[in-house]
Amino acid sequence: MRILFLIFSLLFFQPSFSAVEAKEGDYLGAKVVDVLPNWFKTTFMDFSEDLEEATDENKHVMIYFHQNGCPYCAKLVEDNFSDKAIVAKLQKDFDVIETNMWGDRDLVDWTGREFSEKEFSAFMKVQFTPTTLFLNSKGDVVLRLNGYQSIEKMHTVLDYVSTKKYLNQSFANYANSLKKDTIGILNKNPLFESGPHMLARSKTLPAQNYLAVFFEEPNCQECDTFHQTLMQLKQTKELFKGMQVVQLNALSDEKLIAPSGKRTTAKAWYEDLKLTYKPAVVFFDKQGGEIIRKDAFFKEYHFTGIIEYVVTEGYKHQSSFQRYLEERSDKLRAKGVTVDIWK
Repeated sequence: MRILFLIFSLLFFQPSFSAVEAKEGDYLGAKVVDVLPNWFKTTFMDFSEDLEEATDENKHVMIYFHQNGCPYCAKLVEDNFSDKAIVAKLQKDFDVIETNMWGDRDLVDWTGREFSEKEFSAFMKVQFTPTTLFLNSKGDVVLRLNGYQSIEKMHTVLDYVSTKKYLNQSFANYANSLKKDTIGILNKNPLFESGPHMLARSKTLPAQNYLAVFFEEPNCQECDTFHQTLMQLKQTKELFKGMQVVQLNALSDEKLIAPSGKRTTAKAWYEDLKLTYKPAVVFFDKQGGEIIRKDAFFKEYHFTGIIEYVVTEGYKHQSSFQRYLEERSDKLRAKGVTVDIWK
């Protein structure tokens, strides 16, 4: 009888595991763009043909990398690609081709190499969406934007490329030449170490800590907002602890030694790194190699994700930052934490 009672208890009075398991956290912030602009180029994904056609019409090719559910891509489409002045410039001087970062369509690049969309995205080292590449008639990337840029910034970009200023001037110098208020002070933060900055590190003489270099400029609204919001977060402060953190005025001739050991200035280094945004943050490993960069507008979830990618050494086991973010989100949600990628 006791054995029968035990069997009966196991069959009918087992605890409900669904009741005791933690509820999976919500996933918020993703936004799907159902329809891309109808003025995007219709293409057979043979970029050599696209370049030839663009060159015949005195245009540049612009390749737009996106992914499903990306809120920054949605902002680009809904804001920038809906702005009449931006659209007019794009239709006049550019052939815009869209590529899904995780897509499976076959394509041929301008050298004849064959890829799927996702293979091509990996080959071009696309870490963020949107990423935008501007090509000249030879297939050279004359400018690259890693992330969302404002309407005002996009006007500057389109003017720079369409007038071929890249032939004799870097984008950094071109953008700086348009800035009127270049004198002033940068936002202060106790995280920043004082100069002079001797940042050299190598495999034979590695540094003790990871390095984060902030490139900013005076009278910069984006920099002010960045410091008033993201840099005030407890999580941000905690993540930067234990790192070597340096702030540079990207307009200045302050002398320094870069991680490579090269003697340079803040202005020249910003230009050499081909950065396009301020505030930009570039992360280096202990041997002096660049890990990842924040070179566009990002909100909390992605910015703290970038720092975590470095300090937890996530980059060592996952070369794709986007895949790392997916893994990070899944782990948080499994613990019942709500993930909002547009926070």
